[in-house]
Amino acid sequence: MSHKFEAFLFDLDGTLVDSNGVVDRVMEAWCQQNGVSYSEIKDSNYGSRSVDTVAAVAPHIDAVQAAADIEAGERAELVDLREIEGARSFLSQVPQSRWAIATSSYLITAKAKLRAARIPIPSVLVAADGVIEGKPHPEAYMKASMELGYHPDDCLVFEDSETGVRSALNAGCRVFVVGSSLVMNESRIVGRSASFSELQLLVDEDGRLEIVLDSTLV
Repeated sequence: MSHKFEAFLFDLDGTLVDSNGVVDRVMEAWCQQNGVSYSEIKDSNYGSRSVDTVAAVAPHIDAVQAAADIEAGERAELVDLREIEGARSFLSQVPQSRWAIATSSYLITAKAKLRAARIPIPSVLVAADGVIEGKPHPEAYMKASMELGYHPDDCLVFEDSETGVRSALNAGCRVFVVGSSLVMNESRIVGRSASFSELQLLVDEDGRLEIVLDSTLV
């Protein structure tokens, strides 16, 4: 089945940048330093803002300060950070005015990760400190689509986590899942791929975007 879109919206960690290992290491170290169970925090951490994760599992700790410490820890660990396979090449095919990032990282951290992975910084980058509500609330993807000038219904979101997918679906977007770990099924998940290396982009005469996966339009 073929779907065409006005714009693409991307998550950052685990979707464009292979940074989940960094996120895990920094969060585990923070948990050890603060007497928090890492096993309890790990599953809820993927796709969520650090401030929301800390507030949920350790309400006795200053979540804002904790998030600042965690983000600083991530920025100190970005040596040799890599793209998700094929991400740079795929993004180079997308018109600059047609894609944005909505991430649960702070803006300063998100830009550092993109630079470390040599991925271009888009004109629209909605970060954790640019929204009131974090994922799975729809605010991040709604804001990203509106700043690009498109309705969420006309946008395809690339995501790797359940929290992020729910944010995109709550915003009214359709979703393409990147990676192989998410088993979530929903009618508005229109495709899946282990990486971007399997994807190609088609642009029709009206400028609408379409992706090709293994010769099958999705």
